[in-house]
Amino acid sequence: MENSDSGRAVEIQLRWPPFDPDTVIASELPIAREYFRLTEDTISPCTVEIGQKSGFHVHRKITRLSSGLSECRDWVTLSDRIPRRIELERKGWFIMPSKMHRDSRRLIPFAVIGIIASLAIHAFEPALVNWGWVDGSFAGSVRLGLLDYPILLLIFLPIFCIPIMMRLIASVWDFRRTRKFRKNLPQTPVVTMGDDDCTQEQISAQIEFPEVRDDWISAEARIQVGLLNPRRPMLLHALGRKEGQQNPPGISTPLAIRQYASSELGTGFGESTPLEGPDTQRLFLSPLPVQKRGNACPVPLDGGTLNVVLPDGDWPGSEYHPLFATHWELILRIERETNGPLLFVSPLIMKDDGRASKISEMPTQSGRSEMADS
Repeated sequence: MENSDSGRAVEIQLRWPPFDPDTVIASELPIAREYFRLTEDTISPCTVEIGQKSGFHVHRKITRLSSGLSECRDWVTLSDRIPRRIELERKGWFIMPSKMHRDSRRLIPFAVIGIIASLAIHAFEPALVNWGWVDGSFAGSVRLGLLDYPILLLIFLPIFCIPIMMRLIASVWDFRRTRKFRKNLPQTPVVTMGDDDCTQEQISAQIEFPEVRDDWISAEARIQVGLLNPRRPMLLHALGRKEGQQNPPGISTPLAIRQYASSELGTGFGESTPLEGPDTQRLFLSPLPVQKRGNACPVPLDGGTLNVVLPDGDWPGSEYHPLFATHWELILRIERETNGPLLFVSPLIMKDDGRASKISEMPTQSGRSEMADS
């Protein structure tokens, strides 16, 4: 390598959102920073600022290669084709998880609060009754067999079990739907994009359905863009950590069984995709951790050409780097009479004009599939 003062490097700084970004305070999570050397025959990537430094963000810029960065990796990225992990995870037909998953998750906090409140009232029952704050019949106990049980606990315990039963019923229903759907997949729609310039407000798309089933009601299309999870080894290196050490805040322990080696930061198995295993075809589309949707437009079931609106913001073009990956895709949503909507996902290669990309707020979301359509 030449003298460090004569070269340039790509600097990536990020504070990456965890699986459930709403459960943490972004400003208290560590910031990862990594440098990559630009060689003479390498095209410099555009400057990127997504999000504010005080919150979740990904910033990329070109900087001077100082002496302390002499051992950094060369900058290598993929921007002209879809990588294999996208072909496996985000292409083809998908179904939506049951809405009962989402409803049950929203009920759980109230059920837990009820259980805690009933136990607290029972613990302080004598004092509360003496002070006249609660009635003895309300906070008392009831004998069942040889034991006495708090009345409030007997009331809230069945309520606590309701979201658990809802989750179980929804998972069994999803399991039956996925088995049935795998045996009879619809034919693949033909999607032809008229342009690949992501700096426009809208682009044309020709969509044809080789097969239209009797229970299909309507269809719509939208384009969405987002950022893929960074590769776990490189993110840990950028944070100055090693695998096997205590995980940095916001990054979970890696699982013994992983659906796809590149898909998760160590979370999500059985959470983001209920009842899916490593040997099954993925049929629930996991939300991108950072994602922006364009407006949906109707698609005739007999096919046609339409103009699809791109998501708001100066998003960069398609790029797949282990630490910074921008992904574009077109999603067809087909409403059905029964069994919920179908999704067909077609990954896109979009190009930019090299201008700086600046998004003031990073649009984060939960990684749970059942929350994706809320």
